[in-house]
Amino acid sequence: MKIAPMPDDNLTPDEIRRMAADIGLTRLTDEHLEQLLRATRTARARRAALPLADLGPADEPAHVFRLEADG
Repeated sequence: MKIAPMPDDNLTPDEIRRMAADIGLTRLTDEHLEQLLRATRTARARRAALPLADLGPADEPAHVFRLEADG
């Protein structure tokens, strides 16, 4: 399986704003956009560090959510 490389990580605030608008997040404050920028950079850095050549579809990380029971 070949995965396309991530785009350049030198994102600008305008690119983040456009990226957010593309997915319907049009009411974000500047603080929210900064958070999205940090999160995007972190996610891209972590993905770039993965040994993709050795990963198969079964290695996809599972996101597990758990709710605490009400007392």
